Amino acid sequence: LNDAVGLVLFKTLSKFVGSEDNMETIIHAFLDFLMDFLFGFIGSMIFGILAGLGSALFLKKVDMRHTPTLELSLFVLIMYLPFFFAELFELSGIVTILFTGISARRYASHNLSTETDETV
Repeated sequence: LNDAVGLVLFKTLSKFVGSEDNMETIIHAFLDFLMDFLFGFIGSMIFGILAGLGSALFLKKVDMRHTPTLELSLFVLIMYLPFFFAELFELSGIVTILFTGISARRYASHNLSTETDETV
């Protein structure tokens, strides 16, 4: 989590390099920083949790227990896909993939075959 927070902070703080330094600008910059950080972190967290829950629902509805190689390949693809979408929406891909993994481990791994679950 430390690396993910560091990346979000760097991305947010890099917008303020070279800005003016009167009091009104500093207050406005601080509020912008706070909103950017909260939007980036909380948005990425929510997107990751929703991606993990969506993968759990998908794996529950589509039964691939008879083809463990396909099931594993699709599971890995589903776990990494939110990273690319988060970066596309200018969220933190690292935070998104962290919370995708946490929620998928909690909810999606129960819908995998025993062989695939041992591999993951």
